[in-house]
Parts: sequence; C-alpha cells; structure tokens
Amino acid sequence: MHDANHGSYSSSEPLNELLGLSLNALGGNSFIWKFKHNIIHHTYPNVDGMDDDIAKSPFIRMCSTQPWMPAHRIQHIYTPLLYAISSMIWVLFQDFEKYFRHKVHQTTMVEMKLKDHFIFWTSKLLYIFFYIALPVFLIGWTNWIIFFLSLHIGLGLTLAVVFQLAHVVEETTFEFAPTDETTRIENEWAIHQVKTTSNFSPNSRIISWLVGGLNYQIEHHLFPRVSHVHYPALSKIVKEKCEAFGLPYNCIPSFRKAVISHFRLIRLLGQKPAQVIPQHV
Repeated sequence: MHDANHGSYSSSEPLNELLGLSLNALGGNSFIWKFKHNIIHHTYPNVDGMDDDIAKSPFIRMCSTQPWMPAHRIQHIYTPLLYAISSMIWVLFQDFEKYFRHKVHQTTMVEMKLKDHFIFWTSKLLYIFFYIALPVFLIGWTNWIIFFLSLHIGLGLTLAVVFQLAHVVEETTFEFAPTDETTRIENEWAIHQVKTTSNFSPNSRIISWLVGGLNYQIEHHLFPRVSHVHYPALSKIVKEKCEAFGLPYNCIPSFRKAVISHFRLIRLLGQKPAQVIPQHV
C-alpha cells in the first residue's frame, strides 16, 4: 500500500493505483491518504501547523511549540491507549471529517473527481458490510466487538508506533509555521528532510521486512518514489554525504531504543514549560 501510493511499487502507474486501493480494503482512503501523506507530510515533516501527523493537540503534545495542558503531564502513560484506537478513529471518523471539510489539518485538499467520490463511498460501505454487518450477522455483537477491537488495537498500535519512531524521537528536529503569514522553512528541502527524520533498526532484516522499509525513513523522505528494497544500499551513500556536509544522520540502532526515545520525548514534552505557549489561532 505504502509503496504503491508513492508510485514506487511498480513502473506501471495503473498497477500502483490498483494496489494503492488495498488501503481502502483496510478501511482507509487512498485519495485522502496520498494528499495527507505524500503532499503534506513529505513536504512539511515535523512542521507544527502543517504536518497532520503531529497535529494531535490537545490530546498529545508532540513538539515544544504546541500548547501545553495539565493533562500532558501523564501523556506518556495514556498515549499508548490513544495509539491503540487511532486506526479505528481514522477509519470511522477522520476520513469523513477530511472528506466533508475538504481539508487536511490547515490545508485545503485538491478537488476530488467523480471517480474519487465513488471510490470513497463504495469502499466505506463495503468496509461497513465486511467488517461490521456481516460479522455481526454471523457471530453476534459480542464476538464481533471483541474481534473488531482486537483488530484495531493491533493495527493502531503498529501503525502509530512505526510512524512515530521515524519522526517523533529525541534525535529529530521540529519547526513551527504560523498560519497568519507565508509558510517558510528555515532549511532547504533536503536538509529539512534529513533533520526531521530518523532511521531505526537498520541492520534488522526482520524489522525492515515487517515495516516495509520504513525504518530507513531518511532515504524514504529523500527518495519517496524509489522502492524501499533499495534503501539499505542508498543509506550508505546518504550517510557519507551527510558526513561530508556536516549534517546529522539520525539513526537509532534498535527498535527497542527507538521506542524508548519516542516515549522519553513524549514524557519530556508533557512537562510544564517555563512559559506556557498560548493556543494557536
């Protein structure tokens, strides 16, 4: 799904489009995801005010420019619970919210064609039929809710943790883009991508296979239309170039250490800052 929606699974665009719809089979929507991920996230990673992936406030404070609330003191405790229900909220609420608002966070989406509207509603109705109506009919409400929640707890935790390990860790940087002026990023595009992303578990073939190469996040952000199978080879070149130009090459050696780094940062951001940042307008 990820490679296909980036156009990097195959040289055939129709095949990429077809396989990208595997996201719809899981309850999401490839059109909205491509705008949210390919355009917004890949252009403005870790930019508060633009990147929807870190726009979890007021529930989770993911960077220092976001407003602080007293509940954030224990966000490192309740964040896993929110991650566990994140895919269910995505599928049953957030896609519809983006669809009707025509926006991803602060950014207006490109106009959907008739085909895109048809795919959105057809796939959502099929999801309701195959994931809710048919199981309830076959095994009853009680068994359905147990398996449905189990499915989304596993899916939500997996998706949230893997994506957060690539950006919301102690090693990466964040920026803030005010909405009342022209959005400008301090560094040029490639430097910004390198500073705001982090690799993890680069030597684990098992992790690389399970996460589809997303543990090579730096290479993915620099070359999003290149298949993830080439990232290990590319990483050697990218690391050398970062060293040559004095840029950080963020790489956490293991999955465990990356998880620790993420939650250590979440805990740090939950502490009351010296000066409380007002709510963004």
